[in-house]
Amino acid sequence: MPKPFELRLELEECDPIVVGGTFTDREIETLRLYLDQHEELARSKPLREGFPCGFSIKGERGSDIQVTATLPDNDTLGILLHRLRPFILQNEPASFTVVSAIVGRRVDNPHLRQFLGCQHMLYDGRDFQHAVRIVSNEVVVNSEKVLCDWLNSHEYHRDPDKRDAVDALFAIIPDNMKRAILVSMLVDKVRAIQNLASLIAVLLGKLSHLRIRSRLALD
Repeated sequence: MPKPFELRLELEECDPIVVGGTFTDREIETLRLYLDQHEELARSKPLREGFPCGFSIKGERGSDIQVTATLPDNDTLGILLHRLRPFILQNEPASFTVVSAIVGRRVDNPHLRQFLGCQHMLYDGRDFQHAVRIVSNEVVVNSEKVLCDWLNSHEYHRDPDKRDAVDALFAIIPDNMKRAILVSMLVDKVRAIQNLASLIAVLLGKLSHLRIRSRLALD
């Protein structure tokens, strides 16, 4: 049986907008599962206590490149990767891709569709690439494909063919820069996951309203 939803959308410099629609029972279950997963992610040590993630690159033509990175330790990264599994793996019932597709089908509002599109760009690395494109062997390294290949060869799975391909891509990149690129992409995924969770919380009536204060963030 269709379940109705209604949300109050507040945009900068615009009057509030009320958006309504319906979800199926199964879709409601999936959205609730997504919020449960998000709660576990939010309670994890990396998100409770925060973790360092940043890097800078310095160099001049004809000189060596100097990379300075501030990154989480292996245990902290391991916890984060574990909590991100149900959002990232495609066969999970409430992955980011599955849930954002449900919301996109049911929420008929141009502002929210634009917002969802921005979350996808944040989630899959395109937003990162707008700031900087890192290329090795004619392959964009800070991309969703390379990140997924790394996860499937070094973390979630141990695919030897993918491992060799990923290692070849990063062969000319300093280790701390490699780690910084991958962790930065994971952090962007976390931000997109959190933003989508905020939207779902309003759709399910757990929050009263939604305020979009920029193309990538919610209040």
